[in-house]
This record gives sequence, structure tokens and C-alpha cells, in this order.
Amino acid sequence: MGKDVIKPKVSVIIPVYNTGKYVEESVRSIINQTLPELEIIIINDGSTDNSLQVITLLQDIDKRIFIHSQENQGLSSARNQGLNYANGEYIYFMDSDDILDTNALKVCYERCVSEELDFVFFDAITFTDSNIQAPISYNRKEKITSEIKTGLQSLNTLLETSGYRSSVCLLFIKHNYITSLSLNFLQGIIHEDQLFTAKLYTQAQRVAYIPEAFFHRRFRPDSIMTKQYTIFNVKNYFIVVDELIKFASGQNEIIKKTINKTIRFFFDPAIYMANIFRWYERFSIAKTCFLRYRKYISVKSWLVLLFPWLIKLKSYIK
Repeated sequence: MGKDVIKPKVSVIIPVYNTGKYVEESVRSIINQTLPELEIIIINDGSTDNSLQVITLLQDIDKRIFIHSQENQGLSSARNQGLNYANGEYIYFMDSDDILDTNALKVCYERCVSEELDFVFFDAITFTDSNIQAPISYNRKEKITSEIKTGLQSLNTLLETSGYRSSVCLLFIKHNYITSLSLNFLQGIIHEDQLFTAKLYTQAQRVAYIPEAFFHRRFRPDSIMTKQYTIFNVKNYFIVVDELIKFASGQNEIIKKTINKTIRFFFDPAIYMANIFRWYERFSIAKTCFLRYRKYISVKSWLVLLFPWLIKLKSYIK
């Protein structure tokens, strides 16, 4: 950076892929933040709709916006590119179809600076333009307190209260902390947040929760969040679990134990949901899980995976 350029307080990284219908509202929620010292890094990940035109018009009215285009390489690649360009003291990852409360970055920044935190996490609310039912709750006010803890303490509390959410859009992170871990997103997979966020929590010394629903998550028919669950999802969960096992192998026993709890938290439901697949797909999953991952799977998920008719039987009994 030039000597006359003031270092931004926050780098907001926004990957964009074919969200032309929503991206203006999303970016404007960042433009309008009460913390003005931002750089807004938009990675156009090979969009084929009007997304690039929309963000270019926004760049014309706000010079804090920097656009970088690449061939479509996926969300992880786009976020990693954003990290490469980022100059801010803190990092916030934004999705291009969601909305952030106007005061969010200011509150997060001031809390992190005043208490020298590695990161803060906060809540979300969901909204939809259709009749889609949001499948998950992001309200954790009754589950965790806001005092400073280690990342391990926070993660264990969230796991024990079923309040853990892996989305990086619920995190506001010190840039130097990410750099110190050489942390980035594994490319070529989905469910990448499960891997990134687990590593982030388990190595942090100072973490705090802000009990505010700053993030507004949009559920729409064609988004990653609402796509039909397929065998591809399960195979990518296998990759994430393998990577977390590999990461844990070089850590102390406390971190290993917490990583195992984290894997169970997201992987057991993932296997349960595989009950919708054809019998030969379920058999293949069951075989792989028995050989490699059986300690992470509950009896209930095993039964439903192998005998999906048990779900209907349960509903009849009720």
C-alpha cells in the first residue's frame, strides 16, 4: 500500500457467483455500515448473469469497492483470493445474497480492539422470498454468555448446548490471527466452513460472543443452503472429516477431544440425512462409515441409514 493510504480497519470479502438479483442489496448493507474505514473486496467468481454489471455500478459510487474477477473456481477459491488482497486489521466474510445490520462491523470492531480478541461471533436471523422453511436456528442468546473465553471453551459450550454454527458469516476475525495459523479454505469442496471454523476456534486464546442477530441469512430456492441433499454432500463430509482428523493428530489431547466432538456434531446428522438415498448408495455409505468413521455415528443414525422405513414407523406410532 502507498504511504498516504490509510490501512482499513476491516476487509469485507464478498464472493459473487450469479447473484445479480440480490447482490446490490447485500453490498449496500456493507456500504452503509456505520464503520466507514472499510475495504470491500468483491471476487466475481465467473458469474454468467448480470452480477458483474451490478457490482461495477456500485463501485462507481463507492471507491472502497475493489472488484477482482476470475474463472469459476468455487467459494473457497474466491474467499482465499479475497484474503490475498485484504489489507484490513480485521476480516469479515459476507455472502452475496445476505444482509448485514448497519452497525454490525462497528460493534464487532470496537469489541475486538478494546478486549484484544482473536475473533467475535454473533447470531443471525433468517428470511425468505418464498415459502422455504429455514432449517436451522441461529439464536444462541440462551446458550452462551458473552464474557471472554478461549476458543476451546467457547466451542465446547456451543457443542454441548447444540448452539455451534460453522458459518464464517457469523465471525469477525483478526487478520493477524488468520495469518498466524496460515488458515485458508480448502478448495474443491463444499462444507468448507466446517473445516475452517473448527480450526479457528480450537486455536484461539481470546474469543467473545456478541448476543445480537447482526446477520440476515436469505433462504432462496437456488442457493447452496437449500439445494437437495445428495451423495455429493456426503462425500464432501468425508473429506472434511478426514482433514479434521489429520489436523487433530498434531494437536494436544484437549484439542483432539474437542475436534472429535465437533465431527460428531455435524457428521452424525449428515449420515442420518442419507436415509433418503437409494439402497446401494446407503450401503456404500454404511460400509465406508463402518470402516473409517463409526465412532462418530450414533446408533439412531445407523438404524435410519440402514432401515429408513423406521422413520415412517415412528410417525405411525405417534
